[in-house]
Amino acid sequence: MRRKSPVSLFIGAVAAIVIGVALFMFIGKSGEPDTPEEVIKEFYNFEKDGDFGNAWELFHSEMQNKFPKSTYIQTKNHVFMGHMGVDEFDVQVGKIEKEKKFTFNSEGLQFKNVRKAKVNLYFDSQFGELMITQTCYVAIEEGKWRVLWNYNF
Repeated sequence: MRRKSPVSLFIGAVAAIVIGVALFMFIGKSGEPDTPEEVIKEFYNFEKDGDFGNAWELFHSEMQNKFPKSTYIQTKNHVFMGHMGVDEFDVQVGKIEKEKKFTFNSEGLQFKNVRKAKVNLYFDSQFGELMITQTCYVAIEEGKWRVLWNYNF
């Protein structure tokens, strides 16, 4: 019986370690969006598909407190699908901009190091073609970018 060369065993071990680390990193990476732009796009893609539950999951906890999940899903379905007669819509996300601080509501709750983008929603509705423009904000919460809307009025 032939003995294997220690060099080939070493190379095989190194290759196995490299493959193991690569697999761990690939499997360990979640499907969560990482950048502000990715979060905003994913949020509105969920909305566009009528998947308001997964869109809600991308809300900052302050938004989730404002809209309980079931209420948000029912209201979005009722307004867009019911009243407006919309089955689908197009989304255009504008350029991401930095905002040093953002005041979320009339109570003065502020967030620092926020990003924002203008988002245009295009609808073919029972009322004709409509466009809604909304500024979407994202702030870091527990290490992840989360969606906020402006209620400072």
